[in-house]
Amino acid sequence: MNRQSANEKEKIDRHIVLDIDSEENYELFERLGKALSSRVRIRMLALLKHKSMNIVELAQVLTIPVSSAAFHVNMLEEANLINTEMLPGVRGSQKVCSSRAEDVFLSINTSPQEKERRSFSVDMPIGNYYDFRIHPTCGMVNEETYIDSCDDIKSFYSPGRSAAQLIWFQRGFVEYRFPNHFISGKNPNYVSFSLEICSEAPGYRNVWPSDITFSINDRELLTYTSPGDFGGRHGKLTPIWWTDGNTQFGLLKTISVDGSGTYLDGVMKSEEINLDTLALSAQPYISFKIEIKKDAKHVGGINIFGKSYGDYPQNIVMHVEY
Repeated sequence: MNRQSANEKEKIDRHIVLDIDSEENYELFERLGKALSSRVRIRMLALLKHKSMNIVELAQVLTIPVSSAAFHVNMLEEANLINTEMLPGVRGSQKVCSSRAEDVFLSINTSPQEKERRSFSVDMPIGNYYDFRIHPTCGMVNEETYIDSCDDIKSFYSPGRSAAQLIWFQRGFVEYRFPNHFISGKNPNYVSFSLEICSEAPGYRNVWPSDITFSINDRELLTYTSPGDFGGRHGKLTPIWWTDGNTQFGLLKTISVDGSGTYLDGVMKSEEINLDTLALSAQPYISFKIEIKKDAKHVGGINIFGKSYGDYPQNIVMHVEY
């Protein structure tokens, strides 16, 4: 099995839905059962709900040996309940843990019709943006080569952009428009967008902050400060031809909105903007904008990863629940 096929099996989903009628879910049932059978691991989940922590910090708060903390972290990661990232620390690299799953739904007697009505997801290729206004440095690559020229804005009009698997720019925005015909006559109670991103530095720099602002339907939701442009190892999915001196992988981030407010990776960022303020059914699409503002504190650019680059086998995924 090649590397990409193996990673397809590890696709990240913040909403774990387990159907008892599907035998392909049984292995995850077992991993979840083991992961949630320990009070220490449940306390870890509670801690990571509010912020990211490295293994040493978790061990200190829980008053357990670092080796034990590492064991518990591995159990939670195998159950798809947390993310881990190797990031630079004061003394070499450190394994930083963050919340992954927002909820786990066990389906026992739910009919297929009810499941279909309950949620809807759209996987948007990163090259299928509707509008953009960007400034160099900038560029795009597909799985095999560069798309036209680097640092040339005209490249972003290329028909080849539909095959883009990595997009980067220093300042400006790209806007994606997702279909919303499926919410006609329904009342959504949750919408989220998940994507793999990092900053954009010359080559790569693991410490290179960048303020990235997200908007839905032209309503600004939040600004996330990406800690760096990550390299130093090859991305799990990144093609071999993409040299090690370039950006290799990003962090998977989820921006979500429900009736109570706006969240980043499950942590509330605002109570002012909720589903009522977004008016998702007011237009024939749902707009999602990713922006580096010219007056941001950290104008550190952005890399947006498709399903064939970086560490996560997905594009930009919109998920809506009713």
